[in-house]
Amino acid sequence: MAAEGGFLGKMLLPFKLGLGGRISHGQQYMPWIHLHDIARLFIFLSQHESAQGVFNGTAPNPVTNQQFTKALGTALNRPAIFPVPAVVLKAAFGEMSELLLGGQKAVPEKAQALGFEFFYTDLQTTLNSVV
Repeated sequence: MAAEGGFLGKMLLPFKLGLGGRISHGQQYMPWIHLHDIARLFIFLSQHESAQGVFNGTAPNPVTNQQFTKALGTALNRPAIFPVPAVVLKAAFGEMSELLLGGQKAVPEKAQALGFEFFYTDLQTTLNSVV
């Protein structure tokens, strides 16, 4: 997660204008991770020979889109009351919209089992630092 680029970069303008809101019903999970933690995770994994296979590059506390929306609105000191209907996302992002509508409750179990420690584990604190 960083202010420029990525999914957060696409979300900032509507939220800053007070037009942000949950995506569809908002109950889909949204894995997230701070840019510094993902960079640190890549370095950590490259230095551990026992790191084999697929690792989830996510913070250890996944949240629903509704929780994320509320936290982002709070970080920007803006309301987050305008839900985005699924049809709008499908028109704007095509197949990529399924990533936002389907969600995924991913957790970094393997990375933590190897001893990786995240600096950013709280969504609100992370968003406050990024925006």
